[in-house]
Amino acid sequence: MKDVEIVEINNNNYVILKEVKHKDTSYLYLSNLEDEEDTMIRKIKGDSIIPLASEEEFEIACNLLIKEGLI
Repeated sequence: MKDVEIVEINNNNYVILKEVKHKDTSYLYLSNLEDEEDTMIRKIKGDSIIPLASEEEFEIACNLLIKEGLI
């Protein structure tokens, strides 16, 4: 069995499906444990998990997601 990492965001528990590093940024692909249709992409800044800054950054993260074969 594989260990998974779970983080809490807005009082919901999300499992980290994948972490992808791109240049100086790590993007997290997350899925809500209670609602499989609730997914999100966030990034790591220091010790915090924060939303993406722009539509351009969202496109970069989505392209990385495709490149990694997650969709």
